[in-house]
Amino acid sequence: MQGKATLVGVDGRARLVGKSLTIGTLVLILSVLYLLLAAVLVPSLDQPGTPIGHTLAAILVAILAVPLRNRLGSAFNRLLRRGWQTRPELMRDISSALSRTISPAGLSAILIDDLPQRLRIQGAVLWMLEPPADQVFVAVGRDGAAPDRALLQSGAIARRLADTPTYLLLPSYDPEIDWAPLIDQGVRLALPLRIGDRLIGIYGCGAPQRGNLYADRLVNVLLMLAPSVASALENARAYTTIAQLNQELRALDQLKAEFIQSVGHELRTPLTTLSLATQLFERNAEMTPLLAQATRTGVAQLQALVDRVLAFDLGLTSLSEQSPAVPIRLAPLLEEIIDEYGSIAAAKGVRFLLRVPHDLAALAHISSFCRAIHEIIDNAVRYSTSGTITIAAALHDGLAMISIADEGPGIPDDERDRLFVAFYRGSGTRALSATPGTGLGLSIARRDIEAQGGQIWLADTGPDGSTMCVALPAALAAEAAPRELAHARAVGA
Repeated sequence: MQGKATLVGVDGRARLVGKSLTIGTLVLILSVLYLLLAAVLVPSLDQPGTPIGHTLAAILVAILAVPLRNRLGSAFNRLLRRGWQTRPELMRDISSALSRTISPAGLSAILIDDLPQRLRIQGAVLWMLEPPADQVFVAVGRDGAAPDRALLQSGAIARRLADTPTYLLLPSYDPEIDWAPLIDQGVRLALPLRIGDRLIGIYGCGAPQRGNLYADRLVNVLLMLAPSVASALENARAYTTIAQLNQELRALDQLKAEFIQSVGHELRTPLTTLSLATQLFERNAEMTPLLAQATRTGVAQLQALVDRVLAFDLGLTSLSEQSPAVPIRLAPLLEEIIDEYGSIAAAKGVRFLLRVPHDLAALAHISSFCRAIHEIIDNAVRYSTSGTITIAAALHDGLAMISIADEGPGIPDDERDRLFVAFYRGSGTRALSATPGTGLGLSIARRDIEAQGGQIWLADTGPDGSTMCVALPAALAAEAAPRELAHARAVGA
């Protein structure tokens, strides 16, 4: 791609400046040339009443005027092209660069670093619908967004842009949608990027460098570039998907080994209990009550392990076979789930802190939603040795967003991408013999949430703990009817 030339449909101004510079320079050169020729010719040729020297100097200057003008015009045009491009040149330049780019990093260099300078706008942000789940828009070239600034595919902002035919000037105030996730990053104009009827990205433009209004020429350039940008973005999404699949394939053998080791360890504990109980029963029949309790415990552990593996292997029940999604008031539901972990949390010195608005509701399938929340809270309790588990919820971008923050050991940076991979357990958790597990909990939780059109992600982690976030479509609290949760607790336990 050429150097960073600028353009906002400035071809007319470029020609005007070029002509002005050409004429001014030509007049200056011809004037100086005429004075020099006159100084040489007048003393020797002029006679009283006959200005031969001046006439000859004027003729020579007139002869040189046309070739000088042509040369000066060409020189200034070449000079101006380094700073200004015509609209067709910009389209050809950017489209050609996009056609050769398949990586998100390459798109960032073109659309975030280069194009805003050419368009004379104050920066730009490119969001890509992250494959393969297609649940959240991620900012290309930037770190992950904060939990309260996430752009979810099912959110109100994405839905509005999906219905926008061309472009959208962000309003300073909108009673229906909170545009802060875009406005806080300096975006004033949002351009939806589509493949067919599907929204796959958003190109956000900052304010013009001069003035507050976007020139029609600038908007036309953006609209003409939109198909090329969308095509390049889809290629980048395919490139990202292939890279992820290759990484998953390379890790498959390792995951198999880890799964066999993990499940073998999980099976060994209850089987040992049952074996010892059988031996003791044969030697001492008087211990029947204690042995019966040990047997029940071992069987329950085996049953829980088998149920969890089957839940992952067979997949979730299809939504058509589940009870329909209904508005669920979150505060009482989360309170009941917390109560189930009260005794084990108290034994470990862990306490719960609930910060959920009483009138916040989500549209969800009760059984799968409870199962997912159970898995997350179970992980938080299991890997915490003390401290507080904070469960908070708020309305964001038309979604009910729930965060579960613990004060456990955290997750290493190099393991975050594998957090939701089935059978994977982090190195820190594997080292804790007191915290057995199969590595299926969070992968099952992700299935449950995404099957309902929601999103689950790791929002933050460090040595002081981790924060998991879940987002589901919000519902009107007035529509949420009281429900019996015994079945939900049984599913999630």
